[in-house]
Amino acid sequence: MIEDKFWELATKYLSNEASEEDINELFFLLKSDEKYQKVFSDTVEKWNGVTTPIDFQINTKVSKKKLLSKIDKRSSLISKTGTFSKSSNFILKAAAIIVVLLGTCFLTNSILEGREWKEFQTVTNEKLKIILPDSTQVWLNQNSSISYNYSNPKERLLKLEGEAFFDVARNENRPFLIDGPYFKAQVLGTSFNIHSRNEEDASVSVVSGKVSVSSNESSALLLLERGDGAIFRQGDNSLSKRKLNDVDNEMAWIEGRFLFENSTMKSVLNYLSKYYKVTFDLSNENLNNCLITASFKGEPLNNILTILCASLDCKYEIIANRTIILSGNGCQKKPGDITSIVPAKNQ
Repeated sequence: MIEDKFWELATKYLSNEASEEDINELFFLLKSDEKYQKVFSDTVEKWNGVTTPIDFQINTKVSKKKLLSKIDKRSSLISKTGTFSKSSNFILKAAAIIVVLLGTCFLTNSILEGREWKEFQTVTNEKLKIILPDSTQVWLNQNSSISYNYSNPKERLLKLEGEAFFDVARNENRPFLIDGPYFKAQVLGTSFNIHSRNEEDASVSVVSGKVSVSSNESSALLLLERGDGAIFRQGDNSLSKRKLNDVDNEMAWIEGRFLFENSTMKSVLNYLSKYYKVTFDLSNENLNNCLITASFKGEPLNNILTILCASLDCKYEIIANRTIILSGNGCQKKPGDITSIVPAKNQ
């Protein structure tokens, strides 16, 4: 017999009333016992026709009865009319995925390892954390999309358009394959960032583990380790390897955390430009030679630039089209010279 706790959690989840703790507990039950997976899968299929949240207090003894009654009632209505509304304030797909701004999707193993591709998309100013059936975690940046198919027991397939950071669950018998517009990446278990948009150069940055990258346009194949990156340039369809000095900042777009250690100003500005979506114009190229040691988290760009300029005796000016001009004497190339910066505290 299915225990009352399962029906309580399932009811909260499908009613969009579950907390993160509730979802984690439900996810654990689903992974621990196939009977829960089957019952939940069957319930979700019926629930797909229900478009309004359940309006009653959770009671462990009546949750199952009322939930199934609600489904049966709605199913009867659908069978009579042949249509149903999709104007609900939440969308249920396969496992009743809850999506919120910078939210989390918890996807259960057997329920979502179907034959078809499952797809997720984000819009402007939206980021999404997704947990795939094998516990792989994906952070999807704004205006991006991924789709995956786990139906083949010998491999895990995923397609990406845009930018995402992956923390892949290791499985030596089932490689993780990512197909992008310009290259393919294969991993066993690692963490890395991929930026792959149409009309832009594409890149892979490895934070841990190993990733093999192959070009869709040539026979080029690269093996990347921590601190390595690969870039595909559309101009000449070339795939090349590069060294990343501040590889941990490849995750900066997720939560706005930057850590610079003996980093050149050029590297610092590259990451700031990407995260804040601005362009930097230097009046003196010697500014790129300055070495920075600093950490920032959740700081407005103005605060960061004020701190940098106070430390380097330079000035910045914001002009049209999100362009920022930096001016100052800069630094000579002297290895070992480090400007240490302590960021201002958030007020």
